[in-house]
Amino acid sequence: MSIDVVEVKPSLQTERLWRWLAIGSLGLIVFGAKILFIRYFGSAVPYWDQWDAEADILYKAYLNSNLSWSALFAPHNEHRILLTRLLSLLLFELDGGWDPILQMMVNAGLHVVAIVLIVLALQRILGPGQLVSLVAFSAVLFLLPIGWENLLAGFQSQFYLLLIFTILALSGLAVAPAFGARWWISVAYAIAAFFSMASGALIGAAALGIVVLQMLLRVRLGRKEYAGAAVLLVMSMVMIAFVPKVAGHDGLKAHSIGELIRALLACLDYPRSGSFAGILTNLPLLAYAYYVLKTRPPRTSPHWIVLSIIVWWFGQILSLSYGRAVAPTSSRYLDIVIVALPVNFAIILFAARTVSVDRQHGLFVATAAWLVLILPGLVLNSASSGFPSVFEKAAQSSEQQASVVEYIRTGSMAVLQNKPFLAIPYPSPDRLASLLSDPTIRMALPRLIRPTDVSDSAMLDRTLLKGRFRAWIERVKAVVLSLASLMLGLGLALAFMATFQKSHCRT
Repeated sequence: MSIDVVEVKPSLQTERLWRWLAIGSLGLIVFGAKILFIRYFGSAVPYWDQWDAEADILYKAYLNSNLSWSALFAPHNEHRILLTRLLSLLLFELDGGWDPILQMMVNAGLHVVAIVLIVLALQRILGPGQLVSLVAFSAVLFLLPIGWENLLAGFQSQFYLLLIFTILALSGLAVAPAFGARWWISVAYAIAAFFSMASGALIGAAALGIVVLQMLLRVRLGRKEYAGAAVLLVMSMVMIAFVPKVAGHDGLKAHSIGELIRALLACLDYPRSGSFAGILTNLPLLAYAYYVLKTRPPRTSPHWIVLSIIVWWFGQILSLSYGRAVAPTSSRYLDIVIVALPVNFAIILFAARTVSVDRQHGLFVATAAWLVLILPGLVLNSASSGFPSVFEKAAQSSEQQASVVEYIRTGSMAVLQNKPFLAIPYPSPDRLASLLSDPTIRMALPRLIRPTDVSDSAMLDRTLLKGRFRAWIERVKAVVLSLASLMLGLGLALAFMATFQKSHCRT
């Protein structure tokens, strides 16, 4: 007995519903997973850079009413983290104090926004039924604790802001006519990315590269377009010139072509660290670049947006390989490195709808081989490094909290000195003691470790909102933390609904 399969074309309204079910499931799954990690492994004790960059430079000056614009724009290592500082101040005001857990939760939301923007940019080259596959792959990728250092630190929003403004900027600059409203808005996004992280300076260069290619292929022409390219060139040069140089970081850089290539290969190989076979994971990027250049799509085609993301990503890992050659695949950088994986997978899906029928079998074998290269490596890395590092970080945080609380209680330097590495949340015991002894910083400390003799009202009197929204923020925070598992489960339910909606079109 045979069963006839009839293809039913969904209505536009049904198609939109299916699409947003899939996108919503991705956001809930990843956000729920991140909040679970924060709930069980996050710490309210500030860590490392937070003591200088937030406690001393930001909150102390803010509470003393002498925070200047020059301090907000001042370098932090090689970066000008204006937006991270402004976000920290906003959260400080809304919550009526310093709360690293709240910062982590907001950062998790920012990362989800970035992931959704990436998927939305990629889905424009896919067929109607392929978004579910991209969402499933992206959900598996981003719920793993690959970038755990950024996830469990309140001061890492710059990585996620960079991703958000990169996708927004390239989505306009790659396709919009020069000097139009969308073009100018995209330029503003590129500037915002520069004030998120130093590598934001490369967005203009990536966009310029795409514009030059379009001009060479004669899909973007005219004096206005040439002038727009000149603006992108000048903007990129100015941004790169204003990237601060940190002499103390010279030891982190590549000092030879060999060191640069080894670091670059490590980024290209991920997640198969040290294996040249891992480079095969990025072959779809090369094949897609060739396809775009060969077919010469019109300027408004979404293919130019995807190609600009590829060019930007390569610029990012090249910059990373030079500037951080000693550890280019450190967890904090992997949130940038792994952007290529969903892009590669989306290109494979795109190929599935464009190759001829007689080549479908070969493409299926190639897709299976690509997944075998990627998925086992991701699971192995998470099992051998990601999860153990998260557990270790949680244990260290507990020890750090005990040390800080004991020093605040006793004022004894012996509590901080002669401790194992990372037993205290700052590399210098003397410097940490100095910060913890500062009256204003003691006032700004997170409530979990704040001295009992410090008046909360005295600190709130120095803020603009006077803690008016604290109770509301704390309730929302508690609800989100408590419902993390439910969000993850709801995301999975939406994913099944989206899959059902897709399969329902075949009866």
